[in-house]
Amino acid sequence: MGQLTFWIATADIQRIKRWETLLLREGWQVSGVTSAEALLVDSSQARLGIALVDWELLRGRTSEAIRRIRAQAPGVSVVMTSDPGLAPDRVIEGLEAGADDYFVNTTDDRLLIAKLKTHLRRILPSLAAALDVLKSPGGEVKLDRSRQQVWVKGTRGQWVALPGLTRTEFQFLTLFLEQPGKVLERHFILETVWKATCGDVQSGTVDKHIESLRRKLGRYNGMIRTIYGVGYVFQDK
Repeated sequence: MGQLTFWIATADIQRIKRWETLLLREGWQVSGVTSAEALLVDSSQARLGIALVDWELLRGRTSEAIRRIRAQAPGVSVVMTSDPGLAPDRVIEGLEAGADDYFVNTTDDRLLIAKLKTHLRRILPSLAAALDVLKSPGGEVKLDRSRQQVWVKGTRGQWVALPGLTRTEFQFLTLFLEQPGKVLERHFILETVWKATCGDVQSGTVDKHIESLRRKLGRYNGMIRTIYGVGYVFQDK
């Protein structure tokens, strides 16, 4: 799904890093830009995308910038963001110029992702559905995030449902399929899966869930490889 790009357009480098990490965890292609000009150039070369645009970046030319983005890149949806307290007139100005949505920069991370997925379903329904499906590089394992289901290729090449995965094991496999070939450190897995409660979970818990997931993957268990002292990586045999 490399055709779809999420842009984070803001002069706040820390916010770019935070949201970039958040969106990458969803398996989305992300690009951070720090000027309206860079966004215009980059987005004009894309077919599809969503641009999270900080109002401060467009100050004084909000309507002009949004209209130019929509004219040069009709497949790019604009979501305007700002710090809390932006005057309603400014929000209305952006929406009337062509922005598709608005939210404050302090929006909870979980709500941000939920809003973006809702936005995708509304404006790009077929693409949104496709984004929920992840496959291993060789095509032997397939996962549907929206349906919470996993399939593996059978001996005759047919898809066979993989039953019995726990919610945590499903989250582990999702992480691996989102970033195949990348070594995922144990602390990264802990923080991503257990989030705020990760400090209460022992790193050995990760190993136990990996062991169980491998058993359930059957003949594909070797795709999850241990990087001793670091973590795990998902690779084709």
